[in-house]
Amino acid sequence: MNKFKSDLSIILVSFKSKEKIVRLLTKLNKNHKIIVVENSNDKSLEKKFFKSKNISFYYPHLNKGFAGGLNYGVNKAKTKFILYLDIDIKINSLQIKKLYNKVKNISDFGVVTAKIKGQNYKDLILGRDKITKMNYVKFNTGCVMFFNRKTFLNLGGFDERFFLYFEESDFYERCMYKNKKIFLFEDILVEHEGRSSIDSAYKKKYEILRNWHYCWSKFNFYYKHKNYFVAFSKTFPNLVKSLKGIILSLINLDTHGLNLHFAEAGGIISAYLRFSSFYRIK
Repeated sequence: MNKFKSDLSIILVSFKSKEKIVRLLTKLNKNHKIIVVENSNDKSLEKKFFKSKNISFYYPHLNKGFAGGLNYGVNKAKTKFILYLDIDIKINSLQIKKLYNKVKNISDFGVVTAKIKGQNYKDLILGRDKITKMNYVKFNTGCVMFFNRKTFLNLGGFDERFFLYFEESDFYERCMYKNKKIFLFEDILVEHEGRSSIDSAYKKKYEILRNWHYCWSKFNFYYKHKNYFVAFSKTFPNLVKSLKGIILSLINLDTHGLNLHFAEAGGIISAYLRFSSFYRIK
């Protein structure tokens, strides 16, 4: 196995997402070291790929969300570099190798991200690094993230209080606090579907979970990095919108819409009251 394969572990984090993770695994080179963290403890996917010696499946005893799943995978990995991929990303092995070849000789960085199709980076670019000849940014969608494992751990990994949403934003903030650049590798262009990666049977439950956690995490991100007043001002419009949605859903007898807006309001109010993240689905 060449250094590219021995230096790099690819981590995928899943929760009942068999449909899309199968598609991604079948497209990746069989020589990649791949770690799949399945937060639901559903082992049917492992049975499908039991002959694939390059894929390791792990099942945490407690679902700690995306942040906890990624941290779990990083702790299981033994390689110098980590590549996290959202399971609804469209990327191939040649692009991964190109990314690795660019990053392998960079001595100090926080994270290297890929250029995402349809993303406008005009207001995100902070400058250009003379040594790497890459732009560095203040944010990029966290669907492709390349880390030095040691640096990732030294920065504290992902904050597991963010069960879903804003975990990468929080990590990027901490990178900038420590003067670790967030590089944008523009030589590859990848496509991110950006829709729910969960299997269709769980879609409605996931939509409710998503709304609750987006609002809770949005408040707590600004509370952590700014203060309570800023966090309140950033999320109060979401609360107003959700309350209007509740009224309209009641008028239209829309049960699912009512549940979605209740979840939004519940996430915001829980955050205002400084409750820990608690909403989960089985």
